[in-house]
Amino acid sequence: MSKATFDALFEKYTKAVTATDVDTIVSIYAPEAKIQIPVGGPVHDGIDAINVFYRENELAESLSVAGPACVAGNEAAVPLRAVVVQDGRRLELDVIDVAEIDDEGRVLSMRAFFDLEGAREL
Repeated sequence: MSKATFDALFEKYTKAVTATDVDTIVSIYAPEAKIQIPVGGPVHDGIDAINVFYRENELAESLSVAGPACVAGNEAAVPLRAVVVQDGRRLELDVIDVAEIDDEGRVLSMRAFFDLEGAREL
């Protein structure tokens, strides 16, 4: 899959998260997709579970692409920067999303690696 495909996908995803547009977020996933956000947390398997996850969890205040995607076949690792509010504090943290997409450009798997201990207070 091309780097341009992943770049467009993550541009759409980050804008939708920042806008709290759950319908657009969910639209990037294939029906059989699964997510693990964050890695180490539960796996949400299937589009219905993914929809519930995004609707029931507080999304980042902002999310943006922080560097180039590293693409290998139908998978990519993408560095992101998130701003979240936790315990009344605004924090900036680095995130690495690893995604696998199908031949139609829909996400089959998304895993987000981040550590709130490494967050920077804004």
